[in-house]
This record gives sequence, C-alpha cells and structure tokens, in this order.
Amino acid sequence: MHRTTFLLRPLLLLCLVLGAPALADEPDVDAGRRQLETIATRLERYEHDAELAKAREAVLEIQAAAQALIDGRTPELQSLDARLAELGEVPEGQDEPGDVARERRALQDQRAAVDAELRQARLAVVEGTQLLERIATLRQQRFFGMLSERTTPPWRPAFWRQLAASAPRDLGRVRKLWHAVVEASREHWKAAGLQPLVSLGLAVLLAAGAWWLGRRIPELATRHVPPGRLRRSAPPTLRVLLALVAALCVAQLVRGALLPNAPPAAVAALAGHALALAVFVAVATALGSALLSVDRPSWRLPAISDAGARALRVFPLPAALVIALASLGQEVVRLAATSLDLAVAITGLSAALCVALVLVVLLRIQRLQPLADAGDAPPVHFRPWMNVAVSLGWIGNAVAFLGLVAGYVALSAFVGMQVIWAVMVAATAWLAMRFVDDLVCTVLASRGAAGRRINTRFGIEPRLVDRAAVLLSVALRAVVALAALIALAMPWGAGGTDLVDRSMQLLRGITIGELVLSPRNIVRALLVFAGASLLLHLFRRWLERRLLPTTRMDEGMRASVATLVGYAGMVLAIAMALAAIGVGLERIAWIASALSVGIGFGLQAIVQNFISGLILLAERPVKVGDWVVVGDAEGDIRRINVRATEIQTGDRTTVLVPNSELITKAVRNRTYANAEGLVKIQLPMPLSTDPDRVRDLLLEVFREHPAILETPAPSVAIDNITNDRIVFSASGYVPSPRQASATRSALLFEILRRLRAQEMPPG
Repeated sequence: MHRTTFLLRPLLLLCLVLGAPALADEPDVDAGRRQLETIATRLERYEHDAELAKAREAVLEIQAAAQALIDGRTPELQSLDARLAELGEVPEGQDEPGDVARERRALQDQRAAVDAELRQARLAVVEGTQLLERIATLRQQRFFGMLSERTTPPWRPAFWRQLAASAPRDLGRVRKLWHAVVEASREHWKAAGLQPLVSLGLAVLLAAGAWWLGRRIPELATRHVPPGRLRRSAPPTLRVLLALVAALCVAQLVRGALLPNAPPAAVAALAGHALALAVFVAVATALGSALLSVDRPSWRLPAISDAGARALRVFPLPAALVIALASLGQEVVRLAATSLDLAVAITGLSAALCVALVLVVLLRIQRLQPLADAGDAPPVHFRPWMNVAVSLGWIGNAVAFLGLVAGYVALSAFVGMQVIWAVMVAATAWLAMRFVDDLVCTVLASRGAAGRRINTRFGIEPRLVDRAAVLLSVALRAVVALAALIALAMPWGAGGTDLVDRSMQLLRGITIGELVLSPRNIVRALLVFAGASLLLHLFRRWLERRLLPTTRMDEGMRASVATLVGYAGMVLAIAMALAAIGVGLERIAWIASALSVGIGFGLQAIVQNFISGLILLAERPVKVGDWVVVGDAEGDIRRINVRATEIQTGDRTTVLVPNSELITKAVRNRTYANAEGLVKIQLPMPLSTDPDRVRDLLLEVFREHPAILETPAPSVAIDNITNDRIVFSASGYVPSPRQASATRSALLFEILRRLRAQEMPPG
C-alpha cells in the first residue's frame, strides 16, 4: 500500500483520471441513492487516497444530478400548486362537475408524483452531504496518520538493505510500466504516419512563438496600454497567461504525437500527469521570470532591488522541477504498484531536494543583507515582509530536516514541499490581485475611457463611478484570495476540497428557515435595490426641478417635500430588496419588532432625532431658509437631515443642532410669520439737545437708506430720560433679518457723520 500520494494533492487532482460511475444507465433518483449506499458500504475498504478521491467525485456527480432535478422540477410543482389553488376547495355537501373533478384528480396525481421525486432528490442531496463529510474525515485521518508514521531513517544501513532487497521486483514493475508506454507510443507512430511529426513540429513552433511574443509583451504594453499602474502590472500577467495557454496547447500536441487517443489506463494516467507537470513547470518559470524581470528592471513589479532579483533569478525553475519530479515519482510508484521501500526512498529524496533548495535560497537572501558598518545604513533589497517569510522558511526547513533525520520522511517531504508551494501560490495570488486592482481602477475609474463613457452617457457622477470601481476591485480580489486559500489548504488532506465544497454550498445558498440566502438571491436583491434607488433618484430630481417649481410652495416647503419623498423611497427600495430574497411583509414586520428591542436599549436618541426630523418636515415650525435662534446659534437653516439640522451662522460656520432640540426647546424663528428684519438703534444725547431736531435727523437717515422699508414706516421714540441725557430709540424694517446687521452699521456711520456736521455730539 503506497502512502505517499498525499504530497502533491493539487497536482494529482488536476491530472487524475477519475473512474466515477456514471448515472447514464440509471438516470432516476433511486439509482443514485443506491449508488450512494454502495459507496458508503465500500468506503472503509479503499486503501489509496486516489480511490477516496474517485468516490468523492462520484458522490459530487450524484449530488449535482439531484440538485439539477430539484431546480428543474420545483417550478413544475409550483405550477401544479397554483393550478390546484385556482380550482379552489371542494364545496361541502355539493358534487363537483365531472370535468372539474377529473382535472383535480389528474393535477393531484401529477403533484404527488413530482413531490415524491423531489423528496427523493432532496434526500439524495442530504445523504451525499453526509457521505462527503465521512470521506473528508477519513482522508484527513489517513493523511495525518501518514504524516505521523515513522520509518527507518535514510542514514541507517537498514534502510538501504531493505531498498536493495526490494529493488529487483520494483525495477521489474517500473520497467513493465515503461514498456507499456513505449509500446503504446510505437504502435501510434506506426499507425499515424506523418501526423506525430507534424504535431511535434507545431509544438516546437508554438513554443518558439510564445517565447518570442513573451519577450515583446512589454513593448506592446507601452504602445497599447494607457499610462499608469496597469502598464506595469499587465506585462507580467500577460506573460504568465501566455505561458499557461501555450503550455497547454503544446502539451496537447505532444500527447497527440506520442500516444493514441485511447491508450491503456495506466499509460493515460502517467502521460496526463507528466504533461500537467510540464505545464506547471512552464507557468512557474514564467511567473518567476515575470516578477523578477532581471533584464528589464524598470518593469519589475515587486519592490526588489536589482541585486535581490539577480540572486533569486535561478530558483523558480529548480523549485518547479523539484515539485514536478517528486510528483512524477510518486505517480510512477502508484501506477507500477511498487513496494513501500521505494515509495519511502522517493519521498526521502524529494524531502532532501526541498531542504537543500530552500536552504540555498535562505542563505543567499541572508548574504544579501550583511550588517552595515558603524554609521552606515544597510542596503535595502526587499520589503520588511521578506524578513517574516525568511523566518518562516527557516522554521519550516528546520522541521523538514529534523523529520528527515528522525525517520518521519512523509512529514519532512510534506513540510519542505509545502514551503515551496506556499511561495508559488502567494506570488501568483499577489500578481493576480495587483492586476485585477489596476485593471478595474484603470478601465472603470472616472478618468478611464469606460468611466468617462459611463459618466457622459448615463449621467452618473465621477465619484460614484470611482466608488463602484473600488468595490468591484475589492470583490474580485476577495475571490482571488479565496482561491489562494483553497490552493494553500489543498495539500492538507481533504482541507482544500472541503473549502471547495463549502464554497459550492455558499453558491447554492444557505437555508435559514424558509429563507434561502444564496449569491444569486443576494445579487438579485442588490440589483433591485440599485434599480429602485436609481428610479427614486430620477423621480426626486424631476420633482425638484420640474414639478415643484410650478407650484406655489416656497423653497423651504419644496425641500421638505423632496426630503420626505427621499425617505419614503428609500424605505420602499429596502422593502423591495428584502422581498427579492424572500422576506415578505410579515417577516419585515418581525424584523422591525426585533429591531425595536435594540432601539429600546441603545438607539433612543437616534430614533428620537429621526422622528423629530419627520415632524419638522411635516409641521414645518422651521424650514429651510428660515433665520432662527437656537441657544447660542443664530443663522440660516440650510438643510434638515435625518439626525440633525444644519444652521449656517453669520461668520460662515455651520452648527449641527439635533432635531429633537428644535422640537422640545424654545426656538426663535425670525422669519416664521414674515421675512422682515428689525433694525433698532438707541442713541443717548445730552439733556440740552433739541429732541425735535434729533428725531428729524434720525427719520431722515432711516428714510434715505435704500434697505429700509417704507411700510412699516420708520419710527423714533424717546426711550428714557435721565439726569444728564435723553435716550432716543429709532427703528426700521428691512426685507430680511440677514440685512439687519449690515444696515444698522451703515445707519450708525451716517448718523454720527450728520451729528458732527450739525455740531450735536452724542451724550
């Protein structure tokens, strides 16, 4: 029994030829359930992880078929229910007409058949989920059991004696597998004629063309990509994608040239595995070359110095080859059914190569960062994150080395290869996230071509376009991060596949009672909310610009109506969005009652201000444009918001007053009854002054000022008489209280000038 196939589970899953039983022979749900029972009974007998993987794929196929049946037949069941509801209940004590009774019986029979089939399908989905949990648990137990298994350490002579004893049989089985591959290829060459040569020639031309095009990608990006961040992140991404596509095409051409369309199962599995590893090596090498960019430092995307890039340039290819050769060796051991000794030897060799490679990389990085002389700053070759990566690398390499020495060969190989695998996954995810962010923010931003087109054609503000671009970038980068997390967890037993299962379950939806929360429902709710909000925005703009100006409402009343329409429309949009995901009016009422508990505990002030704002908009004791005095604040009301009212004072500052204070406290509204402002001046004069001359002078000054209204007319009165002076009080009205201060100052200047001209100094 070979216990080392866990080492490179991501690659094995890519190239494993699955032998999952098909449902074509028995397409009904009962056949699927019987197949699930068969898999469950045989589960404990599976010895290899590949067999468990095949069983898991079979369960997934059955689940997918059952779910497809549920999705396809549920609308039919709903249609039958609707037709039965149209027929209504059977009247008590009365006989139905014959045609109606026959129609009811036919519909009831159809509904019973569909409902029974759906129940069986739902039961198959549940049983499949439970079986997947058993498979995942079993794979994890075997995986960690293999990691903790101890064998004879490679440095002991007993290890080599055991390997030599089983060598003849192992070599014979490996030679038999190799002969099968050679024989299949020879037969194919004899029967195909010139086709294999043509395929190999096309593969060579395709590889050369991809290499040449990859060298020219930076020049093409300079010509066709707009200036900005995308111009730097697009070339490495395109080089990696080009390497992936070219490698896949070359692999298919090579396979068609060397093997027939239907080779033996072992030959097909080995060939598929080898070609998948070749694609992996090509992509990993292209990724390292694109990120380090030694030949073109100006195009280097990560913050690495030239010396650091030159020091690391030779490692991407050896790292990919180590993983590929280790995986290929494990596949040969599995297909040839060799002894456990050879499997342990190949695993130990893989662990030794990984430890040596990682050690060389760490030493070279450490050599780049020598301690500086006194007073000199050390050269910076990497970002601070490299120190964390190097520390983790030392720890992982030490664990791998100690495991190899102590005889835990499987654990040593797993840790060593996991270090290399984590670096590759992190580099790929970083490049993908950087490219996605640059692409979305460049193309969809308000300064980009698509963003400007959206702004001009649909009238959406640039800041909203930028906000949408940022949110889309965050969503796409979250998807990339989830994929990277799955790739990192896949080698840990069934961890990666479990994450995939959880992700697929999230895509299918989470059922909470009768409510199904799925990405489709959430997207539909967001689209409904966005559409309702857009219609609300258009209606409110039409209301403010076209309809309300034709009425007799003043500006404050129009602002109040528009605000109330906005609040009502937002509530309606939220209710429509909740209804789109299945939350009916009764559930909305339940949610509101649940929220009332939280309101009662901690949101009293917010709700009080909100209700006060609605009262202000409805009763309008104050409105937009009024000149009010609230406490120490005096000024114009600019806006009545949900929580507070904005008041702009005379010194151009804005005071935010909670709406509840405008309802519960005394508010002086200078423009509530009328919009006129009062200008009042008190003038003390000596007791010997002629009061008639002073009164005529004050009235003349008030009447001549253009801001003073004729009606009500200005007036002058004696406010007080003391022992040595007379206090005159003059008052007049201006069109607005906002003019009172400036008008009063101008009147005082003019009064003082005339008093001095007539030699009547004030007292």
